[in-house]
Parts: sequence; C-alpha cells; structure tokens
Amino acid sequence: MRGLPGWRRVAIPVAVVAVILGISYALAELSESDKAANWAQLASVALGVLALIPPVVGTWRERRPGRTSTPDQVDRAEQALRVLVRAQWREEILIRELDEPSPLPVRWRISGLDVMDQDDRIDRPRFLRSWFGLGRVRFDGRTDRMPEMAGRFRKLARRRLVILGEPGMGKTTLAVLLLRELLEDPQPGDPVPVLLSMSGWDPEAESVHRWLVRRLRENYSALRAPDFGPDAARGLVAHRRILPVLDGLDELPVRIQPRVIAALNAAPTTEAVILTCRTTEYLDAVSLPGGDMLAGGAVIEPRPVKNADVIAYVRNRLAPRQAAAWTGLLSTIKNDPDGPVSGALSTPLSLWLLCKVYIETHTDPAPLCDPARFPTAASVTDHLLDNLVQATFAATPPEHDPADPHDHDHPFRPHRAWSPEDARRWLSFLAHHMSATGTRDFRWWHLHRAVSRRLSILVGGVTVGLTVGLTVGLTSDVIVALRSPHEGSLWDALLFGLAGGPVGGLVGGLVGGFILERLKGSTLEPAYANLRLGGHLQRLAGQLALGLVLVLPVGMLAAFALWRVAGISSAAGDFVLFGLVVGTVGGLTLGLNRWVTTPLTSDRPQAPLITLRRDLQLVYGRSLTFGLALGLAFGIAGTLVNGFSGLLRGVEAGVAFGIAGGVVFTLTFGFTGASSIYIVAVSMLRLRGRTPRRLMSFLEDAHRTGLLRQAGPVYQFRHAKLQDRLAQLHQRYAPEGDAAARRTTPGRSKGHERFGF
Repeated sequence: MRGLPGWRRVAIPVAVVAVILGISYALAELSESDKAANWAQLASVALGVLALIPPVVGTWRERRPGRTSTPDQVDRAEQALRVLVRAQWREEILIRELDEPSPLPVRWRISGLDVMDQDDRIDRPRFLRSWFGLGRVRFDGRTDRMPEMAGRFRKLARRRLVILGEPGMGKTTLAVLLLRELLEDPQPGDPVPVLLSMSGWDPEAESVHRWLVRRLRENYSALRAPDFGPDAARGLVAHRRILPVLDGLDELPVRIQPRVIAALNAAPTTEAVILTCRTTEYLDAVSLPGGDMLAGGAVIEPRPVKNADVIAYVRNRLAPRQAAAWTGLLSTIKNDPDGPVSGALSTPLSLWLLCKVYIETHTDPAPLCDPARFPTAASVTDHLLDNLVQATFAATPPEHDPADPHDHDHPFRPHRAWSPEDARRWLSFLAHHMSATGTRDFRWWHLHRAVSRRLSILVGGVTVGLTVGLTVGLTSDVIVALRSPHEGSLWDALLFGLAGGPVGGLVGGLVGGFILERLKGSTLEPAYANLRLGGHLQRLAGQLALGLVLVLPVGMLAAFALWRVAGISSAAGDFVLFGLVVGTVGGLTLGLNRWVTTPLTSDRPQAPLITLRRDLQLVYGRSLTFGLALGLAFGIAGTLVNGFSGLLRGVEAGVAFGIAGGVVFTLTFGFTGASSIYIVAVSMLRLRGRTPRRLMSFLEDAHRTGLLRQAGPVYQFRHAKLQDRLAQLHQRYAPEGDAAARRTTPGRSKGHERFGF
C-alpha cells in the first residue's frame, strides 16, 4: 500500500477485517453443528485482527506531523554514519585494489570544453582574476597525490565537482579515492561523503531530497535506529550533513540526464556534490534543449596516460622471474606508442585487465604483440575482457588456513572453488539479464524477471502444493490418530497423509500459485530483520512487554465478541482463559516482530548478501511465529469445547498444528516475499544451467576477486565495458545451448588452454 494517503492505508485493513468478521459470523450461524470448526475459524480471525495492528499503528505513528529527530540526534547520526561509511569503503578499496603501493598516476585538469559555469561562481576570488580578468580556475591533481586533490576540492566556492572522462579512465576510482581522503582527514564542518549509484532515478518522479533520504535509509539501516530519532536520514539531508557522490550520470536514460542536473541546481538542500559522467554524455546533456551545466561546479578531465607511467606500472607488478618474458611487450609500448598494444594499454581499466589476465596468471604476453591476431587497440581490449573471468578464478583459488580463525575474512580470496568456465557462463548470463532490463545494478529481488512467468507459476505451485499437502495431511492425520488410538490407526493415518496430502495440496498449490503470482507484481523490496540476542535482551524484554500492554486488552475484547458470536458456552472462566491466551500470544508475537524489525545503531551498511539473509529471517521467522500462535489459540479453543481430551492434549495439538500452519503460511503468503521469489527463480535458473545453486555465495566471491563491485545492496560489474562484453558472449553462446557455452577456444601456447586464449 505504499504511496496511498494515510486514511486509506488505515481504512483498507479495517474494511478487510470487517469483511472477514462478517463472513465468519455467517459461517458460525450456518454451521451450528460443528462448534470446533467454528472456533478454529474465529480464532484465526482474532489473530488476523491482531496481526493487522502493527502496520496500522506504525502507519499512524509515521504520519503524525512534527515527528523529526532532534539536533542532538542528528549530530549523533552524522557521527555514526561517518564511521559506517569509512569502514565500508576501507574494505571496498582493498577489494578493488585501489590503494596499491605504486598506483598509476592519472593526471586530472580543468576541462577545456564549454561545459562549466563562470569562474567567479566556482573558485574563490583571486587577485589576478578579480582585478585584471586574467587566469582561470585551476584544479590540477594526480590520483597518487590525493591529499592535494582533497585540499583543492575544499577550496571550491560551493564544493561542486564534475568528473568527466572516456570509458575506463578511472572516473569512479577518483571519486572513491576522493571520498576516502575526505573521510580520513575531515575538517570542521565537513559533511559526510556518501557514494550513491544514480541508476534508476528520475528527478521528476522523486525529488532530490526524497531520493537522498530514501537511499540513505536503504543503504544504512542504522540511521533508522530509535536512538537517532524518528527521521535521522531526513535531518541529515535537510541540514546539509552529507556530501552526495553521485556515480554514473551517463547510465541514466538520455532524456533524464538534463533533469538530474536541473534538479541538483534547484535543490535547496544539496549544495556540495560530486558527479561522475562520461564526457560525450555530459556534453550532450548540457547541450540538449532545456539542459544546463552544474551551477558552480568545476569540471575536470583526465590527461592521456604517459607510456613511461604504463611501463613503470607494469614493471612494479612483475615478479623477478617474469621480467624476461615481458621484455618484448614493454619494448613494444616504448618503441611503438601509436600501435594497438600501446593504444589499448592507455587506460587504467586496460592495465588492470592486463594484470589480472597475464601477470597474476604468469602467462607469456608475447601473443599480444602479434599484429595478425590483434590489429587494433579494441581487439586487444576485447581479448582481455573475454578472458578476465576465467583467468581471475583460476589465479585466485580459495585458501583455508585452519590455524587462522580470520582466514575466511581475506578480502581477495573466494570462499569456495568455482569452475572458471562455469563462472564465465554464469556471469555472462547475469550480464545479459542486466543489459536486457536496462540496468547496471544487479538486484537479487529482481532476478525473477529473468524467468518465464508461466513457468514460475508452475514451479511455485508444485513446490508449495506438495509441501503444504504433505505437511497438512501428515500433521492432521497423526494428531487425530494419537488422540483417538486404535489398532492400525497411526499407520493408516500415515498412508492417508502421504497419499491424499500431495494430491489435494498440489491442486490447491497450483491454483494458489497462479493467484499469488498475479497479485504479487514486480515491486517487492527486501524487508529488514535482525535476529540478535547478545547484549540486547533488555530491548527484547521491553518490546515484549509493550506488545502485551497493547494487545492483551484487544485480545480480551476480541475473545468476548467471538464468544458471543459462537454461542458455545456461557461460562465466564472459559471466555477469560481464551481471551488471555489470544491476547498473550498476540502480544508476544507483536513484541517479537517489533524487536526483529528495529535497527540498531551498530548495524552494518546494507550489502546484497545481508539484505537477502535479513529478508529470509523476517519472512520465515514471522510466518512460523504466527503459525505457532494460531495453533496455540486453536488448541485452547478445541479444549474449551471438548474437542480435545484435556488442556495438555489441546496445547500439544495446538503446537503441532501451529508448526504446520507456520509452514503453510510461509509457503503460501510467505512466498510472495522478495527472498521467496528469489529462491524459486534461482532454482529454475539452476536447472537450466544459468546460475549456480548458491548464487549469492558465488557473487560474493566474484566481488572478492574484483570482478564485481558493491554499491549498497546491489552488485555492479567492475566496469560497464565488462558487463557489455559478457552480455555479448552470452548472446554468442545462447543459440548453441549451454553445452556450447562450456567449450573454449583451443589455446595457442602453454598455460592459455584453460582460459580459452
């Protein structure tokens, strides 16, 4: 119901509850002979009403006017955010190998294109420019001297910077290194730099302010902790406490790019900003009708990389035994600066590819100098991209040291061994899927878009139906057999459950799967949950107590109303007992739900694997808890109407039915959750050889080896060129089937066979 007005978000659940109560009352009146069944239905309605209390109360609290974080809470949120971002990018910089001892010195300078605002609006007043109109804005710097570039950025009048460059020249690298420098050496009053991917943003649909607030909440769940007040993210944006580092303007549709620049110029809460974009796309965005340049923003571009710097960079990464084999390539770069090899290795991206494909694999680079095989710079680059995935996974096998308890935290080593050929095939499919959907971000909760809708309905229905049928059939029959024992009853119950359960469940599962597939849509987002106990038992106790206070009175009123509708007994003790059970179970369920979904100030920034785990915890934990609560209420109700022989038997039956109900709830309503749909999609893609069974573990290892980069809860390929090239490889192999995709080109020299050189 996101996006509905506040009164509708409250009225719709209330109307649904009213309809359910009306139907239940009619069933009770029409089925006077089956009191136990009526009680089971009415108990379910009671807990259903209680389950709707949290969203209604939460919506009301969120919509109350004037709920803002205090200045002190915003200050503490800023300090916490600075710590989180610093830790996040320290690890990411290590994984991307951007902090090497001898980095490539890429030189940057003010752009000569007509894409920059007036000098007086960019730089602070200077004597020559103010009095004589001489000189221009200066912003010279090198990536191996980042403190100087950070100091120059701070001297800009509005601290606005646009980083331009051709593909592979290190725009994002410069933005990340500048972010790190600003974090490591903060000056008084400096905002917190936060890097955000711009993919999927349309300023006309979502303003700059709202987009920044939403992205902060999504990427840094700690900002939603109660200690920082009701809306710390909004306070940080409103008070200009963050420096948005916006990466990838060129990745947005052409029609949206000018809107972004115009929105940044008009946003009152966005002063300082860093923006990255390809040169051609930025020039077009500024030149389009209605386009404009970033007001007060300095615009810089990289200078061509010098051949001497390339040679020094390669030599610094060679082992002593490799030097002789690389003499020919280095001589070619020096003596033929306009040749294909020199042209290809003139960007930081190509040099990184060269290190991964040849240096780290100890492979002879002599074939690269063959003009017959590689007549152009583009052919050299394509060759490196084609073999990157296989070379990387072959050169970085997992290393496990039993004596080192922290070995699993090694940032450059995968946790598991993956076939290099399979790795390329899987990543090629994902690249094709991302390119087909027009995005640079891999969101695991959108993976179902790569699966046929009809096939997903069939697989989901069969899976849910068989599981639900077996669970319900076995549980129900065994409980009945144990409650009314006679010779052969248990065996007969098992046979009936195994035979009848799957048949009925399969039919119901297929019908339910079809309905749920049609209702679920494609806008599901990962939910938040954090099952932590250590050091937080006091908070759990408080939430459980609050749940009891809120729900116990409601449970008593609901029990009284349902008691009158059912007309089963006039004994006040029975009504009180049932009301206490329903209210207590509902209150504890509400308290547990609030505790699980409340972030902590120490929560790590959102990452793809973390978001998947948390969504799974919430969907299945909440479903099983609700099922157990419903089963207990059913068991107590059955006892009170003499459906079971004694209170103990009623509780036992309730627990058993509750666990079964939790499984049923999980596999029906729970399967509309983001993580559930993801599991179905992965299972189907695994059968077709498109992805591994443990896809997220594989992607995490690809991130550790540097093939992927992490941007909040999404993965991106290390570079757009890599995604585009892998997508082309998938299209090349797809018509021939998966078996053909596993084949590689015969090698020409020893050591190249496993890479398909």
